[in-house]
Amino acid sequence: MVVDLRGFTSICEQWPRDDVIDMLNDYFDAVSEPIERYGGEILKFMGDGLLAIFPCDAAGASRAVADMCAAMASLNAIRQARGAGALDFGVGVNYGDVVYGNIGSRKRLDFTVIGQAVNVAARLEALTKRVGRNAAFSAVFAAKVGTGAKLEHLGEFCLRGICRPIAVYGFAEPSR
Repeated sequence: MVVDLRGFTSICEQWPRDDVIDMLNDYFDAVSEPIERYGGEILKFMGDGLLAIFPCDAAGASRAVADMCAAMASLNAIRQARGAGALDFGVGVNYGDVVYGNIGSRKRLDFTVIGQAVNVAARLEALTKRVGRNAAFSAVFAAKVGTGAKLEHLGEFCLRGICRPIAVYGFAEPSR
């Protein structure tokens, strides 16, 4: 799972530093709590994004994304009541094998995951902007989670660096 805040570059250019940090903390609370609630593990925060894994639990990952969308809607209601703008985000979710471990230089290692499953999740997150959804799921993930997640086929898409188009799914009810 790859999650990213949209519009972060312009936020950083326009907002005071302390406001950016407060906003990021609120955003990360909203998206992190559902991941942890359903057994996911956040491997790293990367600026305004995060990388998380779920140990072979597609249903938990699907519920986490649904709760994440609800938590962001609640956060945006609070922000708007304070006169602040709404925050937008995207999440890409894939299912597959990954290689995990400490990767890095001789002087600095970082625990992470790599592999095609991670690459597809990152490309799906980027696709969320184009399809107008907060969440995009691979066909492999959709097959694993089954009909309980109420996903709909959004189409076949070419993803950067991926050789052939892949089937992409989103929640049947748009998450916005």
